[in-house]
Amino acid sequence: MAFNDDEKPPASNVGSTKGLVTISTPTYSKDAAALTADAVTAVVELNATSSTAVREGLDLVAVLDVSGSMQGDKLQSMKRAMQFVIMKLTPVDRLSVISFASSANRHCPLRSVTQQAQTDLKSIVDGLVANGGTNIKAGLDTALAVIAGRATTKARTPNIFLMSDGQQSDGDARQVDPGNVAVYTFGFGKDADHALLSDVAKKSPGGTFNSVPDGGNVSAPFSQLLGGLLTIVAQDVQLTLTPKAEDPSAPDLDTMTVAPGTDYTQTTDGNTGVITIKFGTLFSGETRKVAINLKLLESTLTTAYDGLVAEAQHSYTVQGSPQGQTPQDIVIPRSPDAPADPPTSGKAQAVLAEMARRQHAGAIGEARQMADGKNLEEARYKLADAQNALEDIVLNDGEKLA
Repeated sequence: MAFNDDEKPPASNVGSTKGLVTISTPTYSKDAAALTADAVTAVVELNATSSTAVREGLDLVAVLDVSGSMQGDKLQSMKRAMQFVIMKLTPVDRLSVISFASSANRHCPLRSVTQQAQTDLKSIVDGLVANGGTNIKAGLDTALAVIAGRATTKARTPNIFLMSDGQQSDGDARQVDPGNVAVYTFGFGKDADHALLSDVAKKSPGGTFNSVPDGGNVSAPFSQLLGGLLTIVAQDVQLTLTPKAEDPSAPDLDTMTVAPGTDYTQTTDGNTGVITIKFGTLFSGETRKVAINLKLLESTLTTAYDGLVAEAQHSYTVQGSPQGQTPQDIVIPRSPDAPADPPTSGKAQAVLAEMARRQHAGAIGEARQMADGKNLEEARYKLADAQNALEDIVLNDGEKLA
């Protein structure tokens, strides 16, 4: 498949591209590390401006399940959801509609969502009829071909909305490689295959799975998501962490790894130890946190000092133009008097709270997978253990985190 017939959109909002994404001063899990071999966790934040003076145009491909299993209430719910999506888009955004049953059908190219286009797109959705088998893979492959074949890509963010009950009978949607395109999946009905739709979303950068229950408010899962996608201020956001030392012959850093519990992708250069973290897009006012586990070597010094361990540098693309930023040092205070049971400061406590939150979120994800696999008892135990661990974190004022 090769498409090259997308409508030329009007220009996106323009404005200054400086400072759209900023990096915070790192915070640490300890007020000071020991001069002996030690371990510290650092948290670095990337913050997108809350201004919408610069906004990327949205290129959205809706992939709609019209197989036999969607007949009745599920099809009607999906149509209402699509009507909501269409009404939220503006002329700077573009939408293509693809339906699939045993095979896929592209109903229109990427169209700028003008008032006339809204009428046409609503008519397409209203006319959908459910019958036949379910080949989610065919629908996703067609959507990715639409995105890959775009003639206009500058200052535009491609995304896919997959709406289905996930009950595939042909092909395997898990085999689809979305590349750098975010895929947001929506499971319609109580019998939707949550595991499949979640796996499809997780293969994409920033993609998420959302459940649309029977008889519920179908616009709710789409409202918050669109609210973000329609305020994208930067694309290709990434953070590079490079090991550094004031004296290369006596470095402070032994190893540096990124803590789990996040939805970004990362790569590590085996020769240099440089870590590259890719976030994809950032919405207006959005914050992304990176937790870095640092193992420190025994120091050659005997007095307190600030140890340089790494350099953090972020970059992003706005309106098709790369924006490199000034690097920031990651410097950890080291002291012969470092307490054995830190922390004491609010910043250090905040880092521990963030790590506890990540562990709790990870446990919830594991429990959900157990529940999807009908292991309800194990899921309950997992959630109980996670709650107990969260309650063990005590803040400076004596109050517990949970």
